[in-house]
Amino acid sequence: MFRLSLQVVVIGFCSALFGFAYNTFLIPHKLASGGVSGIAFFVHHLFHINTGLAVLIINIPLFFLGIKHLGRKFILLSIYSVVVLSLSLKFIPINAVSEDILLSSIIGGALYGIAIGLIIRTGGSTGGTDIVSLILSQKKNMQVGFLNICMNLAVVAISGIVFGWSITLYTMIAIYVAGSAVDMVYTNQDKLTIMIVTERYQELSDALLKLHARGITITDAEGAYTHKPKKVLTTVITKYQLNETKHTIKLTDPQAFVNITHTHDVMGRFRKAS
Repeated sequence: MFRLSLQVVVIGFCSALFGFAYNTFLIPHKLASGGVSGIAFFVHHLFHINTGLAVLIINIPLFFLGIKHLGRKFILLSIYSVVVLSLSLKFIPINAVSEDILLSSIIGGALYGIAIGLIIRTGGSTGGTDIVSLILSQKKNMQVGFLNICMNLAVVAISGIVFGWSITLYTMIAIYVAGSAVDMVYTNQDKLTIMIVTERYQELSDALLKLHARGITITDAEGAYTHKPKKVLTTVITKYQLNETKHTIKLTDPQAFVNITHTHDVMGRFRKAS
């Protein structure tokens, strides 16, 4: 309950921070972000529909898609994040903090990038392309980063057509700063390799298989000091699954030794056969 309460508080605060950055630094200068929030930005300027309402409407079908593939808790936290973000975008006044468009693009991008990084690190997401990217990465082993880049390029192109390429250059700055902020707060790697030395290998492997459909390799090992037989579990996960994986390991075997390393690429079967 303490962990869930902490997740709710952190995700709620960061979602509100995202809304604040959007309404006070980006929207007043017609600067967009990537993903669904960027699309909602164009809907707001073209059809005068509130940005928060547009974010919520676009995400609704994606939530139903994600429940089946990503787990109920992850999607519920993501829904909570999007609801708080939508309310923030609706009720926080759209008022420029600074008249300097360059400063606004840098500060706004940094704030919403930090917010997204903390939300992901806490076990949720801001919905939108994150959900689609995670599903495709599980089913087709596609790169999450590549899909997000494509969406951002689409947003940049639309921004150039609608508002002119001068403002679009500042949009690109905001998106770049936001991406760097996410990497700073969380990690810029799509996949991580986890090696777990444990005596409770059966319970732990069952728990990890239930948590996410990933193959696990079990090898024999022996403690150098105690000479007790142990097992080493090796698996590869996506960065979005790290928080829940660490929590599952801690609950199942608090004495387990865990080594987490960045993985540049994966060949072969990355996901469990359906």
